[in-house]
Amino acid sequence: MNLTNNRQKLSTWIFNPFLYLGGERIFAAGMIILAIHIPLGYMLDIRFDGAIDLHLVPSVSSWMTPVVDILIAWGSMVICMFVAARLFQSPIRLIDIAGGVALSRIPLLLSILPVYLLDPNVESVEQLLSLQGTELYQLAALGIISMIFLVWLFVLLFNAFKINSNLKGARLWTGFIGSIVIAEIVSLLLLNLM
Repeated sequence: MNLTNNRQKLSTWIFNPFLYLGGERIFAAGMIILAIHIPLGYMLDIRFDGAIDLHLVPSVSSWMTPVVDILIAWGSMVICMFVAARLFQSPIRLIDIAGGVALSRIPLLLSILPVYLLDPNVESVEQLLSLQGTELYQLAALGIISMIFLVWLFVLLFNAFKINSNLKGARLWTGFIGSIVIAEIVSLLLLNLM
């Protein structure tokens, strides 16, 4: 019985920590997660160039690049989720959704290691199509692992939105999907303007 409870509690922490954290605590934890993005992005040449994106690049030339990336990615998602919830007359608090979205970026941070280790380093479609042997297996493994981390990211974002907005049914799904799509578009547009 105790083992089952421990497993359930662990899975809740992994997929829905928002049941345990709220307000200032979730915001503080989220700010730590966001802060970790900056040195990792700079030192490992990684761009968080979109609300739900992560890419290896040849070089990150300035500390400001990951700062701007993360502020735009996080900020666009927070604003879109907050506005969506308010449109449906939810009593959502900005601090809760800001912290929830920031904490939801944990899968992006954890996906850095497999992306960094398994990236086949292709720069054109021709190179991608000519992959063979180990490089092809690396690419397949990277695709599967990336998909797992992406699903985890979406689960966390969904639970953050659901818990903090108190929306249900069609309003919940419309607000969540609309927020994700609009935040991604807005973040990409803003980054292209910079």
